[in-house]
Amino acid sequence: MITETATVVAVNGDKVTVSASVKTACGSCQAAEDCGTSAIAKAFSPKQQTFDLVSPLPLQAGDLVTLGIPEAHLLSASWMMYVVPLLVLIGSAVILSELSTLHELAVFALSGGITWLTFRWVASRLRRQRNGRYEPVIVNKISNVDTPVRS
Repeated sequence: MITETATVVAVNGDKVTVSASVKTACGSCQAAEDCGTSAIAKAFSPKQQTFDLVSPLPLQAGDLVTLGIPEAHLLSASWMMYVVPLLVLIGSAVILSELSTLHELAVFALSGGITWLTFRWVASRLRRQRNGRYEPVIVNKISNVDTPVRS
């Protein structure tokens, strides 16, 4: 399970809103100061991500919790969003170029359109399943609001 620490922002019955800091790989890279990718990541990446989740634990605003998502679910979503459209792009380009007398530019445009439609279909399918297997879950509570942290 892939885990991340988040802070409870709001509680409404058994539904909680949590906020987690977005971390990039650039934060731990030694070359981040001299890298253009790091500058772009710092400029355009959101600093906080919020989620509305159902909590199995009694929580208060300010509590620290551990969120988790199984690796298999993350891998299947990544497969569907990246690999499936790529395979459709390659496959449609090969099929269109072999079975038709279309110009190369037309094959490219049609393959791009088919790939875009595939991407939209995959995105809508994942969005419909959003409240299911691709949502993070609260694994445990790390600390309470009123518990002082000892140093």
